[in-house]
Amino acid sequence: MTDLLIKKTYRFMYRNINSKSAIHSVARKIAFTLLNYKYRTIKLHINNNCNLKCKNCYCYFGEQGADLKKEEIYRFIDQLKIVNQNLDLHILGGEPLLREDLFEIISYAGKKLKKIILFTNATLITPEIARKIKDLRITAVIATLHSADQDIHDSITQESTSWKRTVSGMRYLIEAGVPTYSFTVLLSCNAGHLDKIEHFVKGLGAKTMYFPYIKQCPQDNLCVADKKEFQEALTWVFNKSGKYKNKLLSILNKRPKACSAFVSTINIKSDGTLTPCPFLKMDLGNIKNEKFYSILDRARSNKDLLDFLSVPEECEECSLVDICGGGCKAFRYNVYRDAINKDENCSGPFKERIPVDRIGSFLPYVF
Repeated sequence: MTDLLIKKTYRFMYRNINSKSAIHSVARKIAFTLLNYKYRTIKLHINNNCNLKCKNCYCYFGEQGADLKKEEIYRFIDQLKIVNQNLDLHILGGEPLLREDLFEIISYAGKKLKKIILFTNATLITPEIARKIKDLRITAVIATLHSADQDIHDSITQESTSWKRTVSGMRYLIEAGVPTYSFTVLLSCNAGHLDKIEHFVKGLGAKTMYFPYIKQCPQDNLCVADKKEFQEALTWVFNKSGKYKNKLLSILNKRPKACSAFVSTINIKSDGTLTPCPFLKMDLGNIKNEKFYSILDRARSNKDLLDFLSVPEECEECSLVDICGGGCKAFRYNVYRDAINKDENCSGPFKERIPVDRIGSFLPYVF
């Protein structure tokens, strides 16, 4: 009952997020404040360099300022409000294992947070590093795997031995007893053989995660261009197992809408810049010179963010509007500074009532 009330509160806010009326302004203030006490994931990028050159990477190496210092990261962690253990910390790069003080940072964060997840390409993981990760009781390690086919994977990373090193790193983690997941971004080169990736990863003893590629420019040829093929890939991901589907539905049940940007996810770039999600180039402030929650509080007056969170006019009559809310708008905002219109992968609006267990066949992305 409480979850339903919270979701209704946020949905009311999204429908009226740009309204200037007093009651809607008060509702927006309350909703933004409550976001700091609900289930949320913080994605913390601790460096901006990598040993691979993945074609689909959203990081822009060399464009940012200096990486956060260890003391700045500690200060940020100290600010976090932990309510009922409802905050997850994801540590990313670049490649986090290139940072010499990585394990010190994880150890410090572990004193306050119970759920810490490490994202890596796994190429640098040795048996010794795998044991260190196990000793630090990291919740899980998520390793980027573009394909079960070595040539396809290496063509994306642009490094000829990367697939072998990634798979070896995953094996070391699994042997050490670390919960390990592969992370596959849906691309034009792998969307047709997701079942092979699933079979391969299960054979290693790991689990799988998938996420659609967010196009970064109009001429981007990495994305699945054909809408039918794209939706078929998402449908496959959503339905790959009953357990996985139930997990996705459980995640959706915690959110007032599918897109997690700002609502359930906050992103901190390696230079301290705060953005709503890793794929969205929207600067909300910097934790180097302002307190974390001060930035979040001030965000409720950010016109670009309010537009981004709003429900597009063309979506208002869609039967999935309360779940989808306009989909992922990151590409439109990054390229055109358009935060109003819906996800370009959407095939809606839909008029028919769609059962919850079938929404994976209609949503423009898998959350």
